[in-house]
Amino acid sequence: MTEKKSVGDYRITLYIDSPLPMLRPGLLSSAVSGHTFIGLSDGKSEERWGYSHTDYSDNKLKMLVNVIRGSKGAMSPEDANSPYHEAIVWNVSEEQYKAAREKIEEHRQNPGTYKLFEKNCSTVATSVLKAAGISDVSETVGMTPYGWALKKRIMLAKRRFEVAKFKAKNTINMLFGKQKVPQSKLLQSLRSKPVPVSIQQGVKASESDYRKQEVKPLNVKRILNKMASWRL
Repeated sequence: MTEKKSVGDYRITLYIDSPLPMLRPGLLSSAVSGHTFIGLSDGKSEERWGYSHTDYSDNKLKMLVNVIRGSKGAMSPEDANSPYHEAIVWNVSEEQYKAAREKIEEHRQNPGTYKLFEKNCSTVATSVLKAAGISDVSETVGMTPYGWALKKRIMLAKRRFEVAKFKAKNTINMLFGKQKVPQSKLLQSLRSKPVPVSIQQGVKASESDYRKQEVKPLNVKRILNKMASWRL
């Protein structure tokens, strides 16, 4: 399935509670392994779902052994207390949105067995993206939150390069008396691609959700405007 043209304000967001080793000092993560979960938004409200195990024994070593060998899985709602540091947002069609909901319901009804290196939060989130027809979803990248965090950061670097190239071209045009390309063209280009959310923006939004104890979709318009105004 290929991506459909976006209709309305439907969005699918991959939230990344970044692994601790990938964060600068001072930023905390829920686990060294990190966590990923899915957000589905119709433009007005958002629901978030994440996959995890159900073995929370006080014996940490026993719990680790169990989640490696296999522990009962669960597809559960993520609320305002579920932290994240960064994210990727896809504008999608209603059809893609519904396909993602159906896949989440499938995992909810049949969660199967959680295995840390086989079926985990990241592989299940990736399966939801694939069911929705999101392109450029790699099984290898989707094996762990480490892979998704790295992919997002590469994606953000590419967007920043695009902005830098746009601004440099306009600077050259001005020097040679040519007409500048309007900022709207840059925004249109950025809007047509997946939107990578920086750690600064992600943490700010996550902390806002926590303070207000409500789940709100990321403000993609604000994120894109800030990205387009990024200075060289």
